[in-house]
Amino acid sequence: MAWNGWKVIDMDSHIVERPHEMYGEQIDPAYREKFDRLRRALEENVKRGQTPSVASSRHAVIAPVVSDNSLGEPDSFGMVPREFILNPTGTGRVNFGRPQRGELPKIDPVVNWDVGARLEGMDASGVDIDVLFPTHVSSYCALHDVGFESALYRAYHRWVRDFCSQAPERLKWTVVANMRDSRTGAEEIRHWGKEDPNCVGVYLPPCGPNSMLLDDLWLDPIYQAALDSDLPILVHGGTARPPYQPGTFDLRGTWFLQHSLCNPWAGMAALGALVGGGVFDRFPGLRVGVVETAAGWLPAALERFDAHYYLSPGHVPLLKRVPSEVVKHGGCYFHGVDTWERTLPFVVDWVGEDVLLFATDWPHGDTAFPEAVQQIDELPLSESAKRKILGENAMRLCPRLRE
Repeated sequence: MAWNGWKVIDMDSHIVERPHEMYGEQIDPAYREKFDRLRRALEENVKRGQTPSVASSRHAVIAPVVSDNSLGEPDSFGMVPREFILNPTGTGRVNFGRPQRGELPKIDPVVNWDVGARLEGMDASGVDIDVLFPTHVSSYCALHDVGFESALYRAYHRWVRDFCSQAPERLKWTVVANMRDSRTGAEEIRHWGKEDPNCVGVYLPPCGPNSMLLDDLWLDPIYQAALDSDLPILVHGGTARPPYQPGTFDLRGTWFLQHSLCNPWAGMAALGALVGGGVFDRFPGLRVGVVETAAGWLPAALERFDAHYYLSPGHVPLLKRVPSEVVKHGGCYFHGVDTWERTLPFVVDWVGEDVLLFATDWPHGDTAFPEAVQQIDELPLSESAKRKILGENAMRLCPRLRE
């Protein structure tokens, strides 16, 4: 056990993909020519000193977007760096969550492809199990060819399966479902649910392509396949990348507002659509975890959802319970925290000990690594609440994590 005898499970860790290096041998033969064109585009970006990203920057090769403008001086011309990656005045990263402390260490990108280095990082931070999400894979929904989108998901699944198989007791992964082709997405869920016990959940964005919400009936095959496979739906936000969240285009590309607000807004929309759309009533037994959207807003949002349930129940005809009761006592909804949130004791008081999940976002630059577990342990919470947040709630959400 990594911390005080408790099992610690990070319900939001990442692979920062390098598709041009990772997926070549995993691509279906029918799509190798298309993948080769994508690979060349990514390699050209690397030659120009850019990251090999498919989305979330003005230099992305599939879905470029402005997400680096400044407030007060909007004409930044893409020249303002994201300071949370490295402290410009020091040798490490800004300790954004606990600024009174010293720097946080740099994160070596090798943890994205070297299992040994990743395990060393997990040991240093007191984490027993990483549940891996991709960084940009869901943005393949921006491609015109839905078949190629599915082929890229399959290639990622094969790659991450092999990656996790090198340390199967500590590395787990999530299957990405194609929201534009939900039947193919459902087939992929059923396949990996049977094929690999290290696949522990189904990754969906908070909002789907073409402004699809999570109550959309088009997604029913995905929910049914997840339920039949005893895999939870794991909803994960992402700033300024497809499928686009609220705030992507109406905040003038200002990173300060986008990165502060878009993920929480998307989390609110995901929670409201799932509960208000009656998804838990239509699929009894389905479990959902929402991560990387922060948690401090939960009490306020639930109060508003409750009020509007009473104000106009006709607008949520499939909802048979007060929204806060679904979250607090349904046993079907779980929610990831940002470990540096000082409001977490109030959130625990409001929603209870059985809802929140430990989630670090490592190895992205805005993680509290390696202090994340320590930040939770320092909060004025009961030992029971800390133990549940750090691991026990994750095992209730994802039964395969108990194995």
